[in-house]
Amino acid sequence: MNQKLNNMHNDKSPIAKVLQIAIPIVVLLFALLFPLKGLMNVSKPGEMTRYDFDALAKVPVSEDGRVKPFDTVARNALLMISGKQSLTEEMLLDSETGGKKPATIWLAELMSGRPESMQRKVIRIDDPGVLGLISKTPEDGKFFALGEFMLPPSEGEEPVYFEVGRQARAASEVRDDQRSIYQDHVIGLARKLSLMGELRARAKPFVIPPVEEGQDWAPILESPTEGFSIAAKEREIAREWLDILVALRDDEPEAFNAEVKSYLAEVNVLVPGPTKKASFEVGYNAFAPFVQGIILYVLAGLLGLLALLLRPLVSDGWYRSIWRSGMAVLLLVFVIHTGALIVRIWLQGRPPVTNLYSSAIFIGWGVVGGSIILEKITKLGVAALAASSCGVATLIIAHNLAQDGDTMGVMQAVLDSNFWLGTHVITITLGYSATFLAGFIALCYIVFGMGTPLLDRKAGRAMAGMVYATICFALLFSFVGTVLGGIWADQSWGRFWGWDPKENGAILIVLMNAIILHARWGHMIKERGLMVLALGGNIVTAWSWFGTNLLGVGLHSYGFMDGAMITLAIVAGLHLMIMAVALIVPTHLWWSFRKPPKKPAKRSVDDTPGKAAPAAG
Repeated sequence: MNQKLNNMHNDKSPIAKVLQIAIPIVVLLFALLFPLKGLMNVSKPGEMTRYDFDALAKVPVSEDGRVKPFDTVARNALLMISGKQSLTEEMLLDSETGGKKPATIWLAELMSGRPESMQRKVIRIDDPGVLGLISKTPEDGKFFALGEFMLPPSEGEEPVYFEVGRQARAASEVRDDQRSIYQDHVIGLARKLSLMGELRARAKPFVIPPVEEGQDWAPILESPTEGFSIAAKEREIAREWLDILVALRDDEPEAFNAEVKSYLAEVNVLVPGPTKKASFEVGYNAFAPFVQGIILYVLAGLLGLLALLLRPLVSDGWYRSIWRSGMAVLLLVFVIHTGALIVRIWLQGRPPVTNLYSSAIFIGWGVVGGSIILEKITKLGVAALAASSCGVATLIIAHNLAQDGDTMGVMQAVLDSNFWLGTHVITITLGYSATFLAGFIALCYIVFGMGTPLLDRKAGRAMAGMVYATICFALLFSFVGTVLGGIWADQSWGRFWGWDPKENGAILIVLMNAIILHARWGHMIKERGLMVLALGGNIVTAWSWFGTNLLGVGLHSYGFMDGAMITLAIVAGLHLMIMAVALIVPTHLWWSFRKPPKKPAKRSVDDTPGKAAPAAG
């Protein structure tokens, strides 16, 4: 065993040096497989060879005030209805083979009235009580077809669809905080059925582009046989769209492909800018940068954790080889994360933070960027581990938020200001990022300090320095962002401060960071106290970030997450528990800071009891 450890500490041999250089290169090449696979998805041919659904996916349409590709509308709608962005195996029909199929197929079928649209099991139901409405049980699965809601439970009765609507209307009259789980789920089911009804009736998306300056996009509400009451050019475009849908309904792939190709060429002349953006957004959707980001952040985190665990066992050369591997993956995913943010800015024409979803991916980006800087300075591996953990957490939060609909939707009127979005919102969000980064490093300090022997005094002081510097940054940006927010509020609502919940959350972050710095300056806390208070900053920041939306009151309440209160309470409870344990257990009892027992002094023969010492001289 000792010989093996000696070999691990020996990095002077040529083979060891070659391996130490090769390992980061091999790891980086492996990590590159994920973005390369994403690029292959962008250029992959259509899932159905007879129908050119790839071309249909690029057709620009308008929904909720934003021009987007047909692909994005299909993905978002299917995500809201089923929690999936593509047709999975349980949604395929018996006659179909293969794996996942694009959501474009489902939406085109639904809008065309193709029989398959009534048979695909895309409606997800999780509550057993709601399943009872269609005479189903949990054993029947979670996904059901639209046609099952159009059938009466028994002969002579109304279809289930109407009963769902009645129960949803009754549940909506109950206050949010007093609704049962069943009532929440039945309201959610009614929204899914309503959305499918709008899509099936072609009330959305708006597919007719403006033919003259100043016009808006328009929907197709007329059927192919009822005629039209709109202008000649718009009537011609509507007819072309309906020809596409009729060709799909009547199973005429050649006609479908020709109509889609002709329509794309025509719409490119009418609205060239939106058509170009729509085509690019289809590639962005297929590339799925944030899904890849989750995988790569996990890989970078595992490498960072491995480096920390092996640090006491291997030589500096082997440690740095593993550390460089983790940093290489972290830099790769940070580049992908940054590129995805830039693409979103270009597609929206807005600064990077416009809603809760974009705030999650921007906060994650800010934490990772700050961690990379700290890691290059300290080379401890802790900041890299914090970056990976926060990157995964924020992208998972963003993924859950995406189920509310379009993540690049149009701004509310009160927020429609690129200047303030680019100053106040970005500044205060960077303050969030810095506070979270300090909290994640503090969490690593407490966990590794108490539960492992990996943290020595030198590393602890370095981590304390990282937390201190990060909180200084967080205080500056959170304070400046809060003041800028007050100026914006004065311009929008005629008052600088109104004790709105979001405003209270912002000032709590400023006060929390100020308390930490003053306590440190006043020598009221040392390393452990600094870390405990920094961990408390996570609770305050999480509340300011999501708490306002959970309350559902105030001028800053721009979104809501069902069930997020429980998650937020669990996160806060875990933080408080860790803080309490860190305060109760003295530092000298932490595993990393325990003093080794003193070895008993060796006694000489002369110290043997009963034996006299030799006479001097």
